Amino acid sequence: MHAPTSRPSQQKSQRTIVAILIAVLVAASVAAGMQWRKAQLLALSAKATPAPALPQDVEAAKALGNYLARLRAQIRDHDAAFQRLRREGALAWHIRDQVEIDRDRKVIEQFLATNARLTDTLQHGEGLIRAELETAEVPPTTRDAALALYAKTQAPLLPMQLRIRHCDEVIGKNGLAVLDLLDFNWGSWTRNEATQKLNFDNTVTLALFQDYVGKIEAAANERKAAQDELLDFQRRNSTP
Repeated sequence: MHAPTSRPSQQKSQRTIVAILIAVLVAASVAAGMQWRKAQLLALSAKATPAPALPQDVEAAKALGNYLARLRAQIRDHDAAFQRLRREGALAWHIRDQVEIDRDRKVIEQFLATNARLTDTLQHGEGLIRAELETAEVPPTTRDAALALYAKTQAPLLPMQLRIRHCDEVIGKNGLAVLDLLDFNWGSWTRNEATQKLNFDNTVTLALFQDYVGKIEAAANERKAAQDELLDFQRRNSTP
């Protein structure tokens, strides 16, 4: 039979969980364009983190660290896909050959795939953390404390984070729709190199193109608004 856990040990365990969850929320914030808070929260976690004194503390740290590593990896993947999207101009329609349509399509598909994985992890964060904690056989009291804190801190952030993920999905899907339209109507449109605009022979095709591009622009504006809202929330709720 194990000896009862002392109150100081329980408090130390709680502080350990808090520090780890701060790191998790930092990663989630970075995914939403919140890099400005990273240094501040990491400094806070460094001050708040005691050396784990109990086996369950170590196991809880490992379990939460597994989720954090997964989230960070997906953030890096999506950021790389986003940078490639911008670098290669996949949404600028600088197309002179049908081969370039396939090239841009692959870039956008990668962007959508990394966004989908990141969205899934954010949507199911609590369940993924619970699974990690249960696999590590973390005691129920420690597990429940970690999950309660995660739910409390993520509740106001998650809707804003998922708005950004949805915007990326809309941007990507309509980008693919434009490429499909240009591919299907190859030979019925030209690019004006002086104005960088596409000219269409068919008014229906033009209308579809304008509709897709309009949705991309609207999603980009909504993405910026959601990022600004998240930034404002973090500033208003930051600790001095």
